[in-house]
Amino acid sequence: MVREDKVQAVKDLEDLFKSANALVLAEYRGLTVSQQTKLRRSLKNAGASFNVVKMSLAKRAAENIGLDSLSDYFAGPTGVTIIDSDPVEAAKVLKDFSKENDAFVVKGGLMNSEPLTVEQINVLANIEPRDVLLAKIAGGFNAPLVKVAAGTKAIINKASYALSALVDKKTSMGEVSEVASSDEDVAISEEVKNEEE
Repeated sequence: MVREDKVQAVKDLEDLFKSANALVLAEYRGLTVSQQTKLRRSLKNAGASFNVVKMSLAKRAAENIGLDSLSDYFAGPTGVTIIDSDPVEAAKVLKDFSKENDAFVVKGGLMNSEPLTVEQINVLANIEPRDVLLAKIAGGFNAPLVKVAAGTKAIINKASYALSALVDKKTSMGEVSEVASSDEDVAISEEVKNEEE
């Protein structure tokens, strides 16, 4: 590689590393082309990309932008997963792929400029997807409202049942018709007074 090309490649890698939400480095020695293609497709669906880069250039790019913690991982054939979206989804893809393919070994990574160990990447992979977590949160907010609505409905129903029972009792005793007729008499007498005035 010509020196100018190397300088440009390092600059491109610096830009990639800076723009990523997270980086995961993994050894891919022994993977077939079809396996790498499958990994790239899965990662693309998760908002990430798997890049095979020259280790000396990647190491230089990481050091240039202050990501010295990645230097130890740049040994042997190492691929860099650039995660642009939700790191959880990409971590799930990497974990599942490494289970299926012994030749793919996750070394470590970086998220928010903080180093990620393999254990931390596995913890990320075990987190439920964002949509599921949001649905659980929404359900948690919704539950008290449902309880309030059910309680209010129960109170209204109890009051209406009590009122209905009272009316039935008064009707059976003949008090409602007398009350209604006495109310009608009062209303008629008030109309008559108003007309006379």
